[in-house]
Amino acid sequence: NLSLKYLEPDYFYKDTLHRSANIRETGTLNGNLVFCMFCSYFLIYFSAWKGVKSTGKMVWVTCTMPYVILTILLIKGLTLDGSGEGLKYLIKPDLAEFGHQDLVRAAIQILFSTGVAFGPIIYYGGSRKRAEKIITASFWIPVANSLTSFYAALTVFTFIGHVAHELKLPIDKVTTQSLSLAFVAYPGLINLVDGKNFWAVIFF
Repeated sequence: NLSLKYLEPDYFYKDTLHRSANIRETGTLNGNLVFCMFCSYFLIYFSAWKGVKSTGKMVWVTCTMPYVILTILLIKGLTLDGSGEGLKYLIKPDLAEFGHQDLVRAAIQILFSTGVAFGPIIYYGGSRKRAEKIITASFWIPVANSLTSFYAALTVFTFIGHVAHELKLPIDKVTTQSLSLAFVAYPGLINLVDGKNFWAVIFF
């Protein structure tokens, strides 16, 4: 029962965010999102209220659980018809795309992930041992970040390949070159897993 509309960002923007047509139409508060936001603030506060001592314990959950869920989704994705074509589309290089603006943005994103507003700077300032060399962490954190992004992409493109197979369309016709692809692919893949509501809550 797949439809091309599930690969478009309309559901995310219209049904979930209730985004207005333009900036002049502010609309009202989205009750579901407001509730989720306060739940997030509540959890973040009690994860960090004792400083590094409490956040260090939370990291064991927040850093390992996404890998567990990604692995489960990847295994499920690999069992779907057409997943191989999706992986081939991801891995096979297209030399015409080298130097394209989207490729440059991907490289910039890796640099942003080690920026002031993200975890590494906090780690450098408060969690590392005195004798630990900063240059070591400065090298391995971007490497781990890049490998994680690639691992997540494997999961996404198994689903994209499956959708292309079901709709009998070329893969480049069912992908969107934007951040919205993740917001479409992951919910779509979770929807195919047994106990989907449970995994959706755990994943997001």
